[in-house]
Amino acid sequence: MKVRTTWVVVGVLLGFLVVAGRLFDVQVVGQSRYRKASLLEHQRFVLVRGERGGFLDRNGQILAANRTIPSLVADPQMFRSRVRSRRVISRLAAVLNISQATLMQRLRKGGHFVWVRHSLSPSQADYFRTRRLPGLFVVEEEKRFYPHGRAFHAVLGATGLDNIGVSGLEKTYDRYLAGHQGARILEVSARGRSYFSVDQHPSETLAGNTLYTTIDSRLQTYAQVALDEQVEAFSAEGGVVVVMDPWTGAVLALATNRTGKTLEMNPAVSMVYEPGSIFKLITASAALNEHKVTPDETFDGHDGAFRIPGGYLHDDEPETTLTLAQILAKSSNIGISQVGLKLGPDLFYRYIRAFGFGKKTGIDFPGESAGIVHPPDRWSRRSIYSMSMGQEVGVTPIQIAAAVSAIANGGQLMRPFLVQRVVDRSGHVIYRRNPKAVRTVVSKETCRILLGLMKNVVAPGGTGVHAVIQGYDVAGKTGTAQVYDPLKHAYTRRRTIDSFVGVFPVSHPSLVILAVVIKPRHLSWGGTVAAPLFRKVAEMALVHFRIPSDTVVSPSDPVLGGRVMAEALRPERLEKFK
Repeated sequence: MKVRTTWVVVGVLLGFLVVAGRLFDVQVVGQSRYRKASLLEHQRFVLVRGERGGFLDRNGQILAANRTIPSLVADPQMFRSRVRSRRVISRLAAVLNISQATLMQRLRKGGHFVWVRHSLSPSQADYFRTRRLPGLFVVEEEKRFYPHGRAFHAVLGATGLDNIGVSGLEKTYDRYLAGHQGARILEVSARGRSYFSVDQHPSETLAGNTLYTTIDSRLQTYAQVALDEQVEAFSAEGGVVVVMDPWTGAVLALATNRTGKTLEMNPAVSMVYEPGSIFKLITASAALNEHKVTPDETFDGHDGAFRIPGGYLHDDEPETTLTLAQILAKSSNIGISQVGLKLGPDLFYRYIRAFGFGKKTGIDFPGESAGIVHPPDRWSRRSIYSMSMGQEVGVTPIQIAAAVSAIANGGQLMRPFLVQRVVDRSGHVIYRRNPKAVRTVVSKETCRILLGLMKNVVAPGGTGVHAVIQGYDVAGKTGTAQVYDPLKHAYTRRRTIDSFVGVFPVSHPSLVILAVVIKPRHLSWGGTVAAPLFRKVAEMALVHFRIPSDTVVSPSDPVLGGRVMAEALRPERLEKFK
């Protein structure tokens, strides 16, 4: 009995020694190895980025923010069994509306993490949360949200599935907006069901910065509404509205429309077109600045038909004599070509380049085009006539707005910009874009004279009479650019790009507004299509910014201010842009 008891005690002691030795091996000798194995078995590491920074308008209104959405991820190691894999894939394909081949390819990858579906619908998220299928986890993912709707899409741009900027300001300033990279741990049970997730870094330390734009959200929305209505009314292919502060180059609104086309690039900065008669402002300002012409000088109108190399120039309204004011007011091709002749090719080319044509403006927006301006050695005998009236030269809308802003502010060509500053989470300004004068183009006296001449364009008998605003002096210019048909090797009157650019008030220029309507369906002119669009946006702007009138009319006057605000804020007009 004693022997048996002794052997039992010895056996128990040996057992305890083996267990103790094993515990010592697990907890001391092989601690790191087993800890790593445990983590691999029960934890899944997911790389995440901090919250993307937001966009605010010039008044602090939110233009772009973020919201979390449920997405589905999987652990491919849990789908090694072909039988289970086929069964789960068949069920997933039906719920997610994804082909079984695509799902199989994703779930057969190596590692412990793969995205199955971004942006689950509420019903899909509830399905996977309630069933807790092994190897499948619902995680929260960040997605961009634009509270003002599509009125801002062409300016702000968009982000991809990984919330990285792919177009617009989202792309230009992605380095400031993108959050820093961190990690998220998914705690997983032995059966592959996620219990909770833990971020390794505090979310506020990973967040991106906030951008203050120059855009005024209220004006931008109204400009988009007015533009879309005008494009629809004339069955046009699209249009552009640019509102700019001429003294700083800040863009206050940038509305675009391209019917039936995806706005991969913003036409305000990328569309190259022949400007037509708006370009006569450049010809006139150069000639005035060089004292080649005077405001009172008269030119031969040739009764509406002027012989030039290779053919004739025609005016819609035949005249015998024309002053420079009448040339601009009536948009005379014959008159302005004679002004161009006084400049000569070399001097004219120098001013075209000085106004910023043929090179990028430098606006902080991707996809900008430089336009097309050929040097004089590539001009034909007809080029000086054509370029004087806005043909044989390719421009962008933002170039026109910047050039006319130089006329409005006394001769300084300003660099356009859309973002004024970047602020971090602590409120510190880490980037500021100050107004930048590129160069002096013409003298203040030239600008004063030209603005006075431009007032005649909107006076009775001028081509821009539909741009008149009660109580305000407007200096403007119409443009009706015929589109060149490469098949017929000629300009066609059936397709035009109609535009109007205006400066107001003339006594204290506060805004420059360019309105462009692209290829209206029916016969049209800048004065009949684009000038009314300019007036709509201008009336809203002067009331919104409380721009003082040239007369006693106040922005709060019920005749003007009340009517404009009531029209601008009609709910049925704004609702479709939410």
